[in-house]
Amino acid sequence: MNRAAWILAGLFVVLVVVLIFMFGDGDGEGTTTTGGVGSTSLPGASTTPAESSTTQAEAATTTFAEATTTTAGTTTTAGLEGNWAGDPVVVAAFGALGWWDGSSWSQVEPQTSLPLSGGESFQIAMLGLQAITTGSEPTTLCEPLANPGVVLDNEEVLGDFPGPLGVAISASWELVPHLVEEIEDDGTNAGFAGELLAERGLNVADPVIKQLLRVDLEGDGVNEVIVVAEDVPADLFGEPGDYSIVFLRKTVGSDIRTSILGEAVVLDAEDAPLLYSFSIGSVADLNGDGKMEIVLSSAYYEGVAVEVWEYVNDDQGPVPQLGQGCGA
Repeated sequence: MNRAAWILAGLFVVLVVVLIFMFGDGDGEGTTTTGGVGSTSLPGASTTPAESSTTQAEAATTTFAEATTTTAGTTTTAGLEGNWAGDPVVVAAFGALGWWDGSSWSQVEPQTSLPLSGGESFQIAMLGLQAITTGSEPTTLCEPLANPGVVLDNEEVLGDFPGPLGVAISASWELVPHLVEEIEDDGTNAGFAGELLAERGLNVADPVIKQLLRVDLEGDGVNEVIVVAEDVPADLFGEPGDYSIVFLRKTVGSDIRTSILGEAVVLDAEDAPLLYSFSIGSVADLNGDGKMEIVLSSAYYEGVAVEVWEYVNDDQGPVPQLGQGCGA
């Protein structure tokens, strides 16, 4: 055999060995497939496939999250059974606040005609409660204000004076698609409340935390905190040193931003008895966009009100969108 033939024979042997090493000999040895990502683990090289699997899993998770955010659209679930309004009307026990028309909020005014005919189903948006009730034909409530509204079959579930007060909405989607939980303070948020009160001229050594909620308003996996700090008399006739303040703390980039949703501080006798008591009635998705709004209730000695706050964006922060009140 000449030299060229020996070279060709040697190359053939090398090729056979490589093919056997790559594809095995038919008995199942030689390749190991892990998970569902199709990664191949070769003997003595387990570190590389593990790193590769992690990278692929992270990429898949990111893609799925982006798709979920993009396609959240107008509803978060297929919907509950019921007689739902064409436009999701939001009501309190003392009148309707407004509705979502598919692109913007519509605030109810004294002469507003509600897009309801009577007998519509309403989901209750109240912390710690899931329920469905039925509304009456449109009527007027809270005389002499004559707020347009409906009477719910069991409106007592929306809370009592001075609050917290919730709302009901004639919409079939899931109202709480993301984290909402009441937690205990370890002193951290009392410290933040003390700083805010001091900025307003009231020094309180240990502010009372009335409500503390950990929420994920936008469903992005980054939690926000809603704090209600309050020390007020039961009759809501204010005295110097009384306070009620509500604030949201949210991480934006590398910063933590604090937004005030409501505040009342009594510094001297001249401020009394004008004192508001604030509370959070609910955190729920009230327009079906997959993001949640904050239902803020307030009370003073002869009246109550409910507002819907929406976190619009990082530039604007939380903005009140709807509101209704009853009192002198």
